Amino acid sequence: TRYGTVTGVSMFYELSDYDMKFLEPTQFHEGKSGFLINLIDSPGHVDFSSEVTAALRITDGALVVVDAVSGVCVQTETVLRQAMAERIKPIVFMNKMDRALLELQLDKESLYSTFRQIV
Repeated sequence: TRYGTVTGVSMFYELSDYDMKFLEPTQFHEGKSGFLINLIDSPGHVDFSSEVTAALRITDGALVVVDAVSGVCVQTETVLRQAMAERIKPIVFMNKMDRALLELQLDKESLYSTFRQIV
């Protein structure tokens, strides 16, 4: 586990002419079919909330990963609040759903209820 390290990766993604037809004119620059995607992994620990805030200020979006077994932690709620304060629409991704199925061994309705509470 890393604490206190902000890491980043940049990727260039280019769409085909066919795929570009499905985008709205406001979603790309005229004559360009590529997108620069910067992924920033910031620490979620409470001691590093200023780093999270700084990372949120330079992004267009946020992907928040939530463990399906342990659920939303207090700091995750704080990060979501920070994202919304910066007018970023976060995407919540539930990770380790297979563990929820195998370890919790709940019936379908209980499992659905558990996932619904997490989201």
